[in-house]
Amino acid sequence: MSTAHRRGPADRPPVDDAARGDDAHGPPCDERACVVTALRLGWWLADAYHHAQTADLTTDERPKTPPAKLTNVTEMSGRRRMRMYLDGVDVALAQIADLTRAAPPGPASTRAAAPGPGTRPDPDPGTAGSGSGSAGTEAGSVGADSPGVPPSTTAVRAVPPTEADEFLLALDDLNVDVLRWATATNHRVGLAYRLGRSLADTVRRGDADQVPWRFAGRRFQIGRWLDELASVLPPYSAAVVRRSLAAWADAVARAGMGDPAEAGLGELARELRNQGELWRGVLTGGLNPRDLLDEDDYAVVARNVIIRDRKLVVQAARGIFWPVLVPLLVALLAVVGVSAVAATGSPTARAAVALVGLGAGLAAIWRSVSGPALAVAGEVNRPLLDGELIVRMADRVDRPLASARAAARSGRQRRPDEVVGRSEHVAGLSPADLP
Repeated sequence: MSTAHRRGPADRPPVDDAARGDDAHGPPCDERACVVTALRLGWWLADAYHHAQTADLTTDERPKTPPAKLTNVTEMSGRRRMRMYLDGVDVALAQIADLTRAAPPGPASTRAAAPGPGTRPDPDPGTAGSGSGSAGTEAGSVGADSPGVPPSTTAVRAVPPTEADEFLLALDDLNVDVLRWATATNHRVGLAYRLGRSLADTVRRGDADQVPWRFAGRRFQIGRWLDELASVLPPYSAAVVRRSLAAWADAVARAGMGDPAEAGLGELARELRNQGELWRGVLTGGLNPRDLLDEDDYAVVARNVIIRDRKLVVQAARGIFWPVLVPLLVALLAVVGVSAVAATGSPTARAAVALVGLGAGLAAIWRSVSGPALAVAGEVNRPLLDGELIVRMADRVDRPLASARAAARSGRQRRPDEVVGRSEHVAGLSPADLP
């Protein structure tokens, strides 16, 4: 049995299985919020692991003199930033446990590191450990004792950050236990965690030669996860990101083959992380892709929908004209003709009878045909409208890809502090002006 199941039931209060809200007993109380939180958690933990691989966690220096402005996230020491990542993991696990009505964490659970009202976070990821001798043992105990209890980052915090390999192994153990717990709690929650982690690894900053293999095959797996989670993600988000991801994969493939009409791998690598931030914002609800559309986009959508509707009307009319309308019109004309001949009176009276009968017959035919036709048109027109909106929203979300192509066409590398479209008479941003 895994060490993740060593804690006994005395560490937590009993939970009614029917109230847990896992796959066996129904969805969580707020499945969309749970899935979005799991996606953020996967992205966050992937960033934490990459940070542990690349940052210096051996020192925790603070400025000796007050800085000119408040310290930003990118200006934190490696050790402080790692504490931030671990606190975020704790908070996300506690939120998922609450949304799935899981058992509250025990004494050695995620709440040990998540600051709350009147509490104080752990002072350092390495202060809880006793040295490298206990690193392996504590790394092996990372996790939860059942699917109803979230794993704990307490054991990860016990690993001294100077032991780089031990710390990375502990983070990977935490990842495995989170994946097991999330998947056992709710299948879609586990998929969302994997999706966030895979997207974060795909858009990781790196050299140009790393970009092609990140999209090799991963695009299709991410697309399948997006399809399965589309109903519990924010509206339009799954389709927009899937279409944007396909555009990026095609651009990377063409750049890898040396297509001169496409941006180079260097330009794509520089903009990939910016694209990832947009994908994360769209999938987690922080960015509504419809907010990116302007009046020109809606004009294009309306024009395309009208053109498609017109084509559908013409095709439908051709389809029902001979088998349906022609027999009805022939029968109507025959009935009207017989009625006009049988009518008594002057020719004017007979013509009036014929016109009244023809009008009544045409009205009856219109009512019998228009009702089902309008119902079908309403059912068909909504997907058409959504499809056109998704195309326009994906184009707007692909702004980093457009920037990479523009940089490639200009034949120069855009400076990080350069703002596209800024007047040459406007001074650039100074470090003190940055957030």
